Amino acid sequence: MNKKWPKVTIGMTIAMAVVLTGCGGGKDTPAESGKKSEAVSANVNATGFPIAKEKITLNIAGFKPPSGKDLNDYKIYQDIEAKTNIHINWNLTPGSAWQEKKNLLFAGGELPDAFYAHGILNEETDIVKYGSQGVLIPLEGLIDKYAPNVKKLLQDNPTYKKQLTAPDGHIYSLPTINESYPRTKSTMFINKKWLDELKLPMPTTTDELYKTLKAFKENDLGGKNKKDQIPLSFINNPSYPNNDVNAFFGAFGRIDRDMHKAGNNHLSVENDKVIYTAVQPAFKEAIQYFNKLFAEGLADPESFTQDSKVLTSKTTNGIVGVAFDWNPNNQDYVSLPPLKGPNGKDPVWADYASSILARGSFAITKVNKHPEATIRWIDYIYTPVASLQLSNGVIGSDALKERPDGKYDISTLPAGANEDEFRKAPAGSYSVWAVTKAVDDLKVIVPSGKRTKVDVDNVYGKYLIDNAFPKTYLTAEESDQISRYLTDIDSYVSKMYAKWMMSGGIENEWDDYVKKLNDMGLDKMMKIYQQVYDRYKALK
Repeated sequence: MNKKWPKVTIGMTIAMAVVLTGCGGGKDTPAESGKKSEAVSANVNATGFPIAKEKITLNIAGFKPPSGKDLNDYKIYQDIEAKTNIHINWNLTPGSAWQEKKNLLFAGGELPDAFYAHGILNEETDIVKYGSQGVLIPLEGLIDKYAPNVKKLLQDNPTYKKQLTAPDGHIYSLPTINESYPRTKSTMFINKKWLDELKLPMPTTTDELYKTLKAFKENDLGGKNKKDQIPLSFINNPSYPNNDVNAFFGAFGRIDRDMHKAGNNHLSVENDKVIYTAVQPAFKEAIQYFNKLFAEGLADPESFTQDSKVLTSKTTNGIVGVAFDWNPNNQDYVSLPPLKGPNGKDPVWADYASSILARGSFAITKVNKHPEATIRWIDYIYTPVASLQLSNGVIGSDALKERPDGKYDISTLPAGANEDEFRKAPAGSYSVWAVTKAVDDLKVIVPSGKRTKVDVDNVYGKYLIDNAFPKTYLTAEESDQISRYLTDIDSYVSKMYAKWMMSGGIENEWDDYVKKLNDMGLDKMMKIYQQVYDRYKALK
């Protein structure tokens, strides 16, 4: 089983939810809340454990696991309470109610003391908005005084601090981090069984791939006396970034980057200049190449309509020649390294630097009477031993076994197994954690005998380039301005992208397409993105 954390995208949060109740919901400003906390800070140890001399109770909003259990039913959270002397009154609900509940909550509902879960707050719409309104309190001062693990994390990784800093200079939320997360998303896999049957070499150029796909189409593979094979398949849908062809465009001179690992907003950075890839010559050439594949029946016509279940069924049955995928279960598929394009440039592929996965995973609200204790509590969550268990399972469970050398064997969830029973902890998306290199060094992966995503990354590693637009916050004004342009621009680009790939016409329509995008405000939008990028670069 391949672990894929939920994604947090522009305009949406992961489909989980919380019923949020809190202590008060008063209208204190962050400064007033800080003054009130001074009166109770005598009960809080600034260092060492327990955190609270007399037990403190916090109301924290989180996601309800599929088991329906309260988080306090899990041993890991019982251990955290025993360690810290802080009891959490968890307020949990499943996902269907989250968006509506969040809107009601921030419109004047009863706030919790804190939010806690992977991506519980939308980093594109919630953090800056509610931080600037004083609903979420600044954390940088508390981090400096009471959170040595978080403080060191930010000092050791200046990029993290830049990504978490709002335009007003404050840090309003803390992230989930995975420094061992795969650096690739969608990559190419080729049916080695078919190559061997046809005695074909591994293609190394886009022209060789075309010839290989033609051979896949024209021969009866598998001995079924029918040519039902699909030469190439992918998924063109922002909801499935693990199956797209964006990085393949690099063979034509420029990767078609996405933004924040989700959506398809075509932003990259070259020499500190923000580029819109969907108006570049490489974008046009790549689409022409794919149109040739579609026109000759070499690309799956369902690529623009299928979901991951359909594609997985096809690769499981071995009827696809080349698939763009995360890591197919069918071991007949092997990694196909990036290809040289017609211009002869060195092959490249998109690098997704492993680091922050979701910036809106923890925040403290203005009604919290114990911010020092709360920041110390989350700081403990960021220790290697706590994060190891919250992301992988409790020490001693089937998922995580301690070794004599002080490291831990990590086992993959067997097919059909109950994840709760296997881990003795909720899935990682219901918690907050920082899987740093220090945590990763504690882990020893038990071999499964199958190809892993690490194996895929090892094949692609030397080809990876990170030229993505960085994770950075926009001001409310910038966000409004970009939204004004982006909705129509992205819709138009996506429509033409599909039309040109499937039906052609890009040669005659390209100039009008570029002109129309500028008429829709592309130039103005890119000036705003450049302004945002320049501010990000200037952060210390």
